[in-house]
Amino acid sequence: MRTRDLALYISRKSGRGQALSWRVRAMLSTLLLLFISFALAFSIVLIESMAKGLDDVLQLLGGGSVIAYDRPDDGLLGSDDHVFRFQTTSALASSGTDSALVTLRGVDDDYFFPRRSRALDLETIDNPTSLEGVTISRMLAEHLAVDAGDRIAMMVYDASIGRVRPVLLFIEGIYSTGYGEYDEVLAFTSTDVVRGVDFWELVTQGDPDELVRKLRSSAIEAYSYREMNRSVYENISVSVTSLDVIVALIALLAGFFAVSLGAEYVERDRRDIALMMLCGHGDADMAHCYVAITMRRVLAALVCGMLIGIGAACVFIPLLSRLDAWSIPALQSYVTNMDVHVPVTTIVLVGAALALSAYVSLRISLHRGVGVSLYRALVS
Repeated sequence: MRTRDLALYISRKSGRGQALSWRVRAMLSTLLLLFISFALAFSIVLIESMAKGLDDVLQLLGGGSVIAYDRPDDGLLGSDDHVFRFQTTSALASSGTDSALVTLRGVDDDYFFPRRSRALDLETIDNPTSLEGVTISRMLAEHLAVDAGDRIAMMVYDASIGRVRPVLLFIEGIYSTGYGEYDEVLAFTSTDVVRGVDFWELVTQGDPDELVRKLRSSAIEAYSYREMNRSVYENISVSVTSLDVIVALIALLAGFFAVSLGAEYVERDRRDIALMMLCGHGDADMAHCYVAITMRRVLAALVCGMLIGIGAACVFIPLLSRLDAWSIPALQSYVTNMDVHVPVTTIVLVGAALALSAYVSLRISLHRGVGVSLYRALVS
């Protein structure tokens, strides 16, 4: 009978049979927890997607998973690995209205394989002219006021003759990653234009560091994209560490707000609590009731907030790729063209940590709070 009374009390105070206005007032106090879980889920998805997007940019735009100074034997590579020859030089691009210093990369026809084209959001057109083609970024195209199908002049440094030479190129491709460090300066053309020293770019689905160790054991000098972009990876590591700290702080914050929420419910219902205790229910019974009542609100806020946060991130991230990073300097150090990655395991673990923090905090605090509520009810 006691258990049935408590279950009925919990159900009633959770909103069953109550008027709509009562339910709305009860839910208003949980909005802050909902906002916290929304912001946390949104941030986790955004950071995870941006980290994956930057990883793709570093591999597919910044020089592959591994750069080697000699072509590796096929026996050292996996079945899904790709090998591309490239050359690099400096050039001055001019459109007649403006000019820009660029790093010109000479590549073969198979360089833009499907995965790279998707990651770079590459758009190409047929080249109907006898000119060599060039692929530039959307950022560079806007700076030079040109588009696909236009012609562009470049003063290319030719290492074979030790001086620059003029070249007229047809713009046959436009790419965009939104990452200003590359988009602002990197352009692609034929190896016939660059005429530089050959390097080999390897794109692997496996561990690039393991591939580097294999190549070096075969007397081939090679570096992984992580080594070549150490400063960028240090920034990613700092961002991930900062996220861990933020999650820990938010877990504590969620526990604090859960305690405040539980105390608010206890104070609201102090006369009802006093009546239940006078009917024979102890402090522990009532504390259990208000832990259950509060945790229902907390779990509902966490689940709804995280689902809304994930949904908002899935809408926001594609919109982010449409922003003009060239005109927004603050975006030039971040990847804006990226796929949505939802780290379900991370979000579930974070939600569980928040719920556990709230539960433990409530258990510790509410036992004393119920006793105080009884005293206030009896003296009022």
